[in-house]
Amino acid sequence: MPDERGKLLAVDTGLVLQTLVESVLPVVEGRRADRPPEGIAAVLEAQEGLTAVGSDRALDNDLRHAGYLARVVEVERFEPAQQTADWIPGMLRERLQRTGGWPEAVVDVCGELARGEPLGKPSPDDDAAKSWRVPGPGGHVRHFLARRTIEEYLAEREEPVIDDPAELKRPWLYGFFVRACEEALPPEASLDPQP
Repeated sequence: MPDERGKLLAVDTGLVLQTLVESVLPVVEGRRADRPPEGIAAVLEAQEGLTAVGSDRALDNDLRHAGYLARVVEVERFEPAQQTADWIPGMLRERLQRTGGWPEAVVDVCGELARGEPLGKPSPDDDAAKSWRVPGPGGHVRHFLARRTIEEYLAEREEPVIDDPAELKRPWLYGFFVRACEEALPPEASLDPQP
């Protein structure tokens, strides 16, 4: 980061990440009671989407919703995040050919993306780390935000619900990718339930 004389200043990456995570998490938590539209809620809660091994359905759904809200907040707070991930529309159209419906295509794509993402801190060079390919603050911020969310949600429960809490990153990512896919849907697409 340059100073007023144009010289580069050292930046503590850990501090930047912590600051970003700690500024986004309370906003996401403040919206926790906000329900998404019916079509999005159905996609977020789809059984076919993905379930973390050993977790309960309510926890999975809470984490999916938190991941979805995290992307909503990113777009509100970070100008680069307001761009759509240009690689998602092609994936969705390809899945639409196989599944026959937009909601099913989104569920399929998001499940694949969440399952493929590393559970640890993702490297920007890792092709499987699609969280780096969605415009915004980057895969590291999203990784640490997911981890903080998981910590908060597990602290609310009286007894352990899962052997490996890292697995809970997948439902959070699923929700994050649902929102990224929603942003990338073509105008003619709808996730609303058909009458």
